[in-house]
Amino acid sequence: MSDLLPFLRLYRQHWLSLSLGLLLALVTLIAGMGLLSLSGWFLSAAAVAGMAVASRDTFNYMTPAGGVRFFSILRTAGRWGERVVSHDATFRVLTRLRVWFWQTLSPLSTATLAGFRQADLLNRLVADIDAMDHVYLRLLTPIATAVLGCGAMVIFLSLFDSRLALTLGTILLVGLISVPLVFYFLGRRPGQQLIATKANLRTQMVDYLDGQAELQMFAAAPNALGDLQQAEQALLGAQARMAKVSGLASFSMQLLSGWTLTLMLWLAGHGVAGAAPDPITALMVFATLASFEALMPLAGSFQHLSTSLTSARRLNEILQEAKAPEWGTEQAHASKGSLQIDDLYFGYPGNPQPVLRGCTLQLHAGEKLALLGQTGCGKSTLMGLLTREWSPQAGKIQLDGKPLTDYSEGALRASISVVSQRVHLFSASLRDNLKLAAPNASDAQLVEVLTRVGLTTLLEDETGLDAWLGDGGRPLSGGERRRIGIARALLHDAPLWLLDEPTEGLDSQTEREIMALLFILGADRSLLLISHRLQGLEQMDRIALMEEGQIRLCAPHQALMADDYYRSLYQRLAPT
Repeated sequence: MSDLLPFLRLYRQHWLSLSLGLLLALVTLIAGMGLLSLSGWFLSAAAVAGMAVASRDTFNYMTPAGGVRFFSILRTAGRWGERVVSHDATFRVLTRLRVWFWQTLSPLSTATLAGFRQADLLNRLVADIDAMDHVYLRLLTPIATAVLGCGAMVIFLSLFDSRLALTLGTILLVGLISVPLVFYFLGRRPGQQLIATKANLRTQMVDYLDGQAELQMFAAAPNALGDLQQAEQALLGAQARMAKVSGLASFSMQLLSGWTLTLMLWLAGHGVAGAAPDPITALMVFATLASFEALMPLAGSFQHLSTSLTSARRLNEILQEAKAPEWGTEQAHASKGSLQIDDLYFGYPGNPQPVLRGCTLQLHAGEKLALLGQTGCGKSTLMGLLTREWSPQAGKIQLDGKPLTDYSEGALRASISVVSQRVHLFSASLRDNLKLAAPNASDAQLVEVLTRVGLTTLLEDETGLDAWLGDGGRPLSGGERRRIGIARALLHDAPLWLLDEPTEGLDSQTEREIMALLFILGADRSLLLISHRLQGLEQMDRIALMEEGQIRLCAPHQALMADDYYRSLYQRLAPT
């Protein structure tokens, strides 16, 4: 239960609406008990009164009938109000929980999240948090209403016969203790399997859909589909096992209710409080039946408790194990964009071989430097260290003469603009996607930037900046998406641009256009271009050759042409 404590604390922020929902649930329960008990007595009393002429004329039909109507209306209104209030409060709690979890997750670096797959993180953010609604709707509320409702019923029956009230109270107390324990243990394993198989199926589904190109290319789609179907069958099996527990719970509660009803009928059949059998006997029987309305939800609530505990445990795995990077206190961002990288060593967790082995590189203010190397030499790893997604094991990185670790997160983000080959576009308008880089930018500024990057065609449509880009910007070409990435960099207006293979996957013509655009728009900025292609490198101030985590050579293009390796590489890969 300790796994639920971090999430239960969030409930305190909505204690008023949650308490109101609990109160309405209790009112609804008591109204239901009163309706059934009063109806049983009223029908019996009316039948007895109708057997004699004298009592038939003097029997008060109106007051009990009014009471039945009152309890009926109160139960209906209470049920409606409880559903509205409790579900609204639960959704607000889940909203706050999801926001809180995202705020905790978003500052974490790639290093801290390396052990979690993205599809699994999405599943935890969505499905596991949704499962937390059971805590209030199926755990806290049923327990509280069951205890208070059963207690109220026992007190009410004690006004007529303490012996019958004690008998029913004992049975209800045993039920309140045993039913949750029994069905928690019966539902624990199926509940854990249900969460695990659901997470596995969703993760495999995301991987299957996301990797369609690779699966089709290597003819692996049938095997992947087979694994997906196996995961689906595992989920169906877990759901079937949970359904069996639900059926057993319903059967057990009905059986316990029937036995108790039979016992109370036998005891009350000899008279209530020593009196001859009368309509009060029917009241006792119907009150017994009504009291199990409070006990019924407990079996299901504790049956699903393991799902909430498993979901809470999965969320805590991230919150407890993942730690945000430690940021410095320097609030002023860099103004020149110079970089000094000295003797940098870095290796990924679990990999005994370091990726960077004494990497040393200097980028002067306003300089255009290309970092060239084959795939796997450590270029992207260096990019991750510059943006502090990872932290080096040895060596240091300085930005404008200050250690990178001295900058606060806001100052570092304001000092660097990253343009990569994967420009993520959200399912939102063109304006919203641009304002990610500059939230306070005006429409005139956005139009100006789009004009500078050659995207005026996007403004020709009547929707203009309100044009809907869709999921991932599907209506746009690869070149247009890269240009939006450059537009964001211009809006961000940082002195240092880090370009991580911004033309990868583009055709030669588009690649030349993008590179020319980068040189023009980044003329007054420090620019570090990471690439394994040679398009536009003649225009760079210097080119650094990277091999096996080290800088082998660093010089202008013409000077590097004297090196056999670079010359052969250029002759082989130079654009025509």
